[in-house]
Amino acid sequence: MANPHRLTTDQVVDLIKEETGTELSASTFRGYVSRGQAPGPVEKIGRTPLWTRSEIVAWANNRPGQGARTDIPKSRRCRAG
Repeated sequence: MANPHRLTTDQVVDLIKEETGTELSASTFRGYVSRGQAPGPVEKIGRTPLWTRSEIVAWANNRPGQGARTDIPKSRRCRAG
C-alpha cells in the first residue's frame, strides 16, 4: 500500500469497533458513505477507497446513536424556562 496512514474499508470497520464498541459490517459502512452519512474516501488506489484515521475517529465519536432520526430537522422553537 502506498500510504500507511490511510485505512481500507475493513480497517475502518475495525477502528469504529475499537473506538465506540459498535460493530458495523463493511457493506453498512459503504452504504453510509454512498448516502453521505459517513466521510468519503480521501484517496483511491486502483478501486480501493482509503480514509484517514483522524477523520474516521471524529466521525465515529460524533455520529448519532441507533434509531436517531437524522432526516427530521431540529425544532427551532425556544423553550420557556
